[in-house]
Amino acid sequence: MNNIKCPFCGNERLTLKREPAKIIFRNEEYRIHKLFYECESCKERFTNTELDEKNLQQVKNQYREIHSIPFSEQLIRTRKKYGLSAAKMSEVLGFGANIYRNYEKGEVPNLSNGTLLNLAIRPEEFLKIIENKRNLFSENKFEQLVQKIKSFIEVGNSYQRLKKEIWNEELIPNEFTGYSVPNFEKFANLVLFFLKKNRNIFKVRMNKLLFYCDFYFFKNYGYSITGNRYQAIQMGPVPFRYDLNYDFLTNENYIEFELKEINSSIVESPVPLKDFNDKLFSEDELETIEFIHNKFKDVKTEDLVEKSHNEKGWLMEHNRKGLISYQKYGFDLSI
Repeated sequence: MNNIKCPFCGNERLTLKREPAKIIFRNEEYRIHKLFYECESCKERFTNTELDEKNLQQVKNQYREIHSIPFSEQLIRTRKKYGLSAAKMSEVLGFGANIYRNYEKGEVPNLSNGTLLNLAIRPEEFLKIIENKRNLFSENKFEQLVQKIKSFIEVGNSYQRLKKEIWNEELIPNEFTGYSVPNFEKFANLVLFFLKKNRNIFKVRMNKLLFYCDFYFFKNYGYSITGNRYQAIQMGPVPFRYDLNYDFLTNENYIEFELKEINSSIVESPVPLKDFNDKLFSEDELETIEFIHNKFKDVKTEDLVEKSHNEKGWLMEHNRKGLISYQKYGFDLSI
C-alpha cells in the first residue's frame, strides 16, 4: 500500500475494503462501491487522495453514461480525426478558448456542452455544425474539412459496418465497456502479447486472459484497458462476439491459424503475425498485463475456466448469457 499509515494511530497494517454508498453529484444521486482503508489496530476508517479520486471517478463515469457525455479519450480522437486544434474545436462549438482542452483533460462538461460534444463525435452531426461555422475557416480549409468529414460518414463495405457494430468508437462508454472507448487496436495487441508469451494458447484460454486483464485493471483504476464487452456463456466470460473478433484479427493480419494435433484431435492454433506494440498502453496497463500473464502462466486451462466460473459476474449472468457489467461485478473479481 505504498507505506500508507493510519492517520489516527500510525499503524501500517491496513485493509482495503469497500461498501455500497450513495454520492450526490450535480444534484443527482449515484450508487458506488466506496473504497476505504480500515486500520487493523484502532479499527478507524479513512481514505486518501488516491481512493477519493477512484470513488469520484465511479460517479463521473455513471454521470457521463446516463447523460450521453463523451469521455476524454473520445474527444481527443475526434479532434485529431478531424485534424483540428483544441482551440479551433472550442471555437467551432462556441466554447471559451480553453474549454475543450479542459474537457480533453478530464473535466466533466455541463449538460448543454455535453450535448454539443456528443454531436461533435458523430460525423453526420458535426458536418451540420461545420456548415454553419463556415466563416471560421478559409475556403480551402473548409472544403478540406468537409471532404474529410464526409469520408467518415460513408458507411463502407459490409466488413467495416460489421466491425463498427462491435468496436464503435462513437459509442458513449458505459458499464459494459468498463467506461473506456472500445479500442480494437489495443484488443488486438493484447492478443499478440499473450501469443508472444505462449504459442500454445487457444481461444478458450485467450478469452479468459483477456477478461481478467480488462476486469482486473477496472478493479484497480476504474476503467478497462480495451473497452471490450464480455458475455457470460457456458465456457465462462468471453469477449462479446469473440468468433467475429478472431475473424477481424485474421482479416487484418494480426494473427493466422495453423492446424495442430492435440490429444489425437486437430485444432486451430493462433499464430502472431505482428509484433506487440507496447506504445499503445500506459505503464499501469503494461504492469497489469504482465501481472495477469505471471498470475496464470502455470495455471492449466481447465483450472482457469473453473476459476472464471466462480466469478460473481459469470454466476449472475450466465443463465441468460448476459453481458457482464464492470461496475456491478468488477470490484468482486477474485484477484
